[in-house]
This record gives sequence, structure tokens and C-alpha cells, in this order.
Amino acid sequence: MSAGILYKFAWFLLHLIFAAAEAAIFYRNYLLRKLKEFSSVSYLEKHGKSPGEYIKLHREHLDKMPQHFAVILGLEEPNFQTLSNLIYWAMASDISYISIYDHQDILQSRLEDFREFVRGSKVTPGHVAFVSGRQGMDGNGFKSQIKVQILSKSDGKPAIGNLCRTLSQEVQRGDLQPDQIDVDYINKRLSDLTGRIPDPDVAIYTGNFCCTYGFLPWQSRLTEFIPMGSQQDFSLDNYLSVLYQFAKKEQRFGK
Repeated sequence: MSAGILYKFAWFLLHLIFAAAEAAIFYRNYLLRKLKEFSSVSYLEKHGKSPGEYIKLHREHLDKMPQHFAVILGLEEPNFQTLSNLIYWAMASDISYISIYDHQDILQSRLEDFREFVRGSKVTPGHVAFVSGRQGMDGNGFKSQIKVQILSKSDGKPAIGNLCRTLSQEVQRGDLQPDQIDVDYINKRLSDLTGRIPDPDVAIYTGNFCCTYGFLPWQSRLTEFIPMGSQQDFSLDNYLSVLYQFAKKEQRFGK
């Protein structure tokens, strides 16, 4: 048997081993996830509690909570049910803001459909306000418990580029002095563009690889990024796991 054939066979065998290991890890995680889901569902059914009440039980054991929760959609299309669940769970956790970033702009093209889906789901009508830049809340007339912001690719790096051009033009016109431009000033101007919503504390991203897809590069300097896997498999226990991971994280503020 020639060396070339042995090399190909060894390469094939190595590839087969890695594929088998990857499949084993996938199914192990899948089974663990299903067992957790079964456990939480059994608890809810046994004690007659709603998901919101279940969240509040865990909320008592968390030392800190995010004020702004973000979701980064990778290559998957938006799953209305999962995203609606996330809004409901975040509201039950007393989180003030949730942002959904879709770099493919699919959600933006179906925004009205998504709003209607959310309003027709378990989320209490009138307790959700969709925020759009300086426009602010959608004016539903209710005191909102949570504000939902839908972000597109243009809200990431392009927004910073547009702001730089605007600042340059203002300096040329004499409306702005160069020494006025610093980190705090840029923070303020970017905050004005997003309706003065605070920077995200935690962001979950779909898929198995950590990729932000251009998500708010300036505002996410201190954001904790946590994988969520596939949208359709993201359960209440997965959400609670994210909150526990965030609570254990120690944010280090650089000089």
C-alpha cells in the first residue's frame, strides 16, 4: 500500500472521528436541553405557576440583572415565537430594554407583522413599546414596562461613519469646536440617535460561533456576549441560564 493511500486513509479516519465527536456533543447537549425543558415544564404544571412566576422565583437568587438585554440574529431568519417569548421573559424579569439586531434586515421588512404577533401573544397588551430612534415609544397610550428596539445593519458601523461625517460638517460650518469632541460627547450623540437607550449589558447571539455581525461596536464595549444556539431550541431554562451567567460575570472597567 503506497504512502499516498495511507495518508488519505488516515485523513479520512481523522475526519470521521471528529465528525462522530461533534455529533456526540450535539446530541448530548440536545438531550440535556430537553431534560431541562421537561424539568421546568413539570415544575410549572405541578405547582400551577406561569413562566413569569417561575422567573420571579429565580430572580430572587440573582445578585444583579441587566437593564438592557440584546439579541443578535446570525444567519437564521427571525423566529417570531422565540423573540416574542424573550420579550415576555425579559418583561417578567423587570428588564427595561430589549434590542433585537437583524443584520439581514428581514425583521425590519416584516416589522408590522412582528408587532402584531407580539401584541397577540402572552405579552400583556400595552406593556410593550417599540422604540425607533429619536421617535421614541410607539405611542400606544399605556405606561410601558419594557421598550423593544429593532436594530438593522445600518445602526452599527454605518451609524458611526455617518456621525463622523456629521461632526466634520458641523466643525467646518463653525457650529462645533474640535476640542468639544471627546468620548462623552460621542456617547451623547449616539445616544440621541437611539432614543437615549442605555448600552446593552448582555447580548445573546445565535449559532455556534461568536460573531456580532457589526452589532453596535461603540455601545457594546462592556457588553457580555453569550451564545444562545438556535432560536427554535432556545427555552425558558436557556434564558435563565443567561441571567445566571451574567450575574456571575465581573465587569472590569478600563481606564
